[in-house]
Amino acid sequence: MKKIPVYLLLLLVSLVFLFDPVRSFAQQDSTNLINGLSYEVLYPENQKEKDLGYFDLQMEPGQEQTVALKLYNSLSKELTVQVSLNTAKTNSIGKVEYGPNNLKADSSLTNDFINIVKGPQKVVVPPNSSKKVDVSIGLPKTASKGLIAGGIQLKPVNETKANNQGGKDTVINEFAFLIGVLVRVGDTSKIQPELKLNKTYIAFKDGKSHLFANISNIHPVYTEGMSIVVQVRKANKQKNLFEYRKDKMRMAPNSIIDFPIELADKGITAGKYTAQINISSKNAAHWSWTEDFTINTLEANSLITTRVEKRATGKLFFGFLFFILLLGLFIVRVVYKRIKSKKI
Repeated sequence: MKKIPVYLLLLLVSLVFLFDPVRSFAQQDSTNLINGLSYEVLYPENQKEKDLGYFDLQMEPGQEQTVALKLYNSLSKELTVQVSLNTAKTNSIGKVEYGPNNLKADSSLTNDFINIVKGPQKVVVPPNSSKKVDVSIGLPKTASKGLIAGGIQLKPVNETKANNQGGKDTVINEFAFLIGVLVRVGDTSKIQPELKLNKTYIAFKDGKSHLFANISNIHPVYTEGMSIVVQVRKANKQKNLFEYRKDKMRMAPNSIIDFPIELADKGITAGKYTAQINISSKNAAHWSWTEDFTINTLEANSLITTRVEKRATGKLFFGFLFFILLLGLFIVRVVYKRIKSKKI
């Protein structure tokens, strides 16, 4: 059996790293350790289903209740855990955020998770031991029917001395657990989501011009299986310049989505345009809006610059790819000639 030259192996390895595959990571669960921390959800009697990994509670207006988590410390020293409570909100790609975020709350939100759920900000778990953490839930008597959603974040805090300029201690936070909390107030089975278009506007995102559709889910239930189709045309024209579609989205109860549509490479110049926005959901509901917007000269120039930069980047990438291909062919040819000369 003939040996493969070392430089040919190096070429193959470099090509593997050039086309970097998508990497997947195992999802954290309560049994995995994060800096020695793990946890257990202690389900109460009014938990809708056991073993969900999060709280799903049936409650009534005016009801007060305490739920609990059990934190485990596998380290031989004390473990400080930072606890944060967060209202569920919807990010720009149609995913529900249960952790800390800077997303705005919708004006329709009357029963805010962080106002009815209270807990400690920090918990110290003894070495090689466990500690129970109580979280209280208090519904106002005037609470309306619907879902109240949020999350409890558990983040181990590693206090280490760093050699920084000030010689001060620094706190390094890395990974965290996130436990969802869903409170069902009264009978929610007949409540349907209701979407409202607040506004459309042009703004920069990641240095590029985007058309944003700011949409609210004004009812206290999730909007499941959302699909959005945006068609853009010149004002007073019928022919669409482009169509943008995104599926499998979800909105939290009483939340906002600031949905971006990139305008680069869409043939957009300064002028007046019309956007047709259509949304459908899993429960066969449909919403439709027609909105006019204007692209000014500054925004149009930004779109032209973005198109030029994209084309330049594309040419550079394909040039590099062509160079690698030529190099590979050259090396293979040299190896082939050497093998052939040895046979002779």
